[in-house]
Amino acid sequence: MRSLWKLGVVVGALMLTSCGAQYHLKRAIAKDPAIVQNQAVKLDTVIITEIKAVRDTFVLERVDTITLQKNGVRIELKRSYDTVMVDAECLPDTIRIEKEIFVPKVVYQEKTSTFDLVKLILVLLLIISLIAYFSKLFKNN
Repeated sequence: MRSLWKLGVVVGALMLTSCGAQYHLKRAIAKDPAIVQNQAVKLDTVIITEIKAVRDTFVLERVDTITLQKNGVRIELKRSYDTVMVDAECLPDTIRIEKEIFVPKVVYQEKTSTFDLVKLILVLLLIISLIAYFSKLFKNN
């Protein structure tokens, strides 16, 4: 009976032993190298500038208003008799920066192999036949 117990322990230990993740990863890369190829990813950066205003005053005569707008800057000159008012405004702007960064592409696929099930059934049949053989052997003694 002790040898049957030892045999059961050995068979159970062999069934619970398996390969590490690194081994399986190497095998998967060998079968399909496309799973670790680089993939392009686009990143967008948006920069929005704030409004900046500058005001100044001159002293002259007469009444007049001049508005200038160029390259996103608006300047308004107001002249009222002996006073000149200057309003300068830098309008907000949007700047877009696009970058492409290559990152590894990992593709997960479901394993659809029935070979593991066949191995399990064969091992179970082997264990059952060994138990039956040893039980007959011990009954005859």
